[in-house]
Amino acid sequence: MRWDFLVGKTRSEDFTLDETMVWNEDGDVINYHLISTSSLLSLVHKVGYDLLDKFLPLSMTSIVLETCARHVKPVKAGDKVAIGVRVVGVDENRVRLRGIVMSGDEKILEVEFTRIIVSKNYLRRVSIEKAEKVLRLPRIL
Repeated sequence: MRWDFLVGKTRSEDFTLDETMVWNEDGDVINYHLISTSSLLSLVHKVGYDLLDKFLPLSMTSIVLETCARHVKPVKAGDKVAIGVRVVGVDENRVRLRGIVMSGDEKILEVEFTRIIVSKNYLRRVSIEKAEKVLRLPRIL
């Protein structure tokens, strides 16, 4: 199937950031309530998923293949952000997207990422194969 028609499609959503998203790798700064890069990326990836999902047949889904992000400015729990994502290119079943996270007029994060469109059946088969390999591992006493 050709996916070229996706180029130029956009989606934006507003979010209120919460305490579950706080950067917690360093105990000394956890009380600053700064939002982690990975939490922001998770939101951007979700907006990208939602953008593509409405154009895919029920038997297909998209998964993140690669991401390149630049966290420009800190943002705190409780802040509101707007996330915008645009499809900038398609190569077979690989969809390239650009995203931006804004808080008011300040850029917080910019990201380029690729989602690959795959069959849900394929993912199910891969999952079963991996589970079967784990079950076949020899027991070590």
